Amino acid sequence: MKRPVASVVIPTHRRPEALRRALASLEQQFLDEAFEVVVVDDGAYMAQDPPRGSAFRLRYLPLEPSGATAARNRGAQVSQGQVLVFMDDDVTMAAGALAALVQVCLEQKRVLALGALSEVAPRPAGAFARLYRREPDGWETTEVPCALCNTQLLALRREDFFALGMLQDPTGGWPNWDDVDFGYRAHRSGYRLLRVGRARGVHWDASLETWQAACQRWERAAYSAVSLLERHPGLSPMLPMLADKRPPDWRKDPPRLILRKVLRSAASTRPIRWSLEQAAQALERTGAPDILLGPLYRWIIGAYIYQGFRRGLRDRSRHPSESCQHAG
Repeated sequence: MKRPVASVVIPTHRRPEALRRALASLEQQFLDEAFEVVVVDDGAYMAQDPPRGSAFRLRYLPLEPSGATAARNRGAQVSQGQVLVFMDDDVTMAAGALAALVQVCLEQKRVLALGALSEVAPRPAGAFARLYRREPDGWETTEVPCALCNTQLLALRREDFFALGMLQDPTGGWPNWDDVDFGYRAHRSGYRLLRVGRARGVHWDASLETWQAACQRWERAAYSAVSLLERHPGLSPMLPMLADKRPPDWRKDPPRLILRKVLRSAASTRPIRWSLEQAAQALERTGAPDILLGPLYRWIIGAYIYQGFRRGLRDRSRHPSESCQHAG
């Protein structure tokens, strides 16, 4: 059988409906040459009823629970395509997206091709989901910072993936920032990260349904980010979400940053955070305008990011020889 031009690797874990939606979107993809889809089921949840494909060759790979990083690597190892396309099971591709990613990877060397995703709540939700819905800007292909590397929809040549050492787990927690770690290592090896405007898709993000769910996710992410930055200190200025979450450096920080850090610290105390949460809930019930809710949501999420990151820093100082294993 002729080698496929591309292999789409999808890790999944107990989300059969999302997986079927992702595979249905791949039915809309057409390439001049054949492509395959490798579904790596971390937990073998779908083993009795694997979905079927028609526009592509589907390979179903049950795997003992070992996490998304290991699942993606295993899918890449058994794949045969010239181009690897990593796609999450809660992502759908618009028609032509796969062809756009593959074209960039085949025509250019030393590139990672990033899809242009909208961020949408999977079910109808309230003001938070509406305010934090994200749409990609433009249709052109542009170079973006390596810290934006994201395996939700990411493509590169197969040989490059293995030359870069595959995906690695830099934190031992969840979210584990394996994609940002990979993007940074690729950047240091001379690769560019390109966002392909024609590679449109949708990330059906369950954490957008409520600000409470978003806060939990970002608190965990901020906690595990401590281990990421310990491994790659050069990434620190590339993650603006953490810029005002560290303690003030009274000798080096500019006055404006010191002020931001002081305000962030005050707003992240339990009493003030609780007050902000109560205000958000009250305003939601009254149908308050977005101009009021938007800044309030941002301060609440920022407070949880602050708490997660500072807790991670404390844990690392107490146990410097251990990785941050838990985010809860």
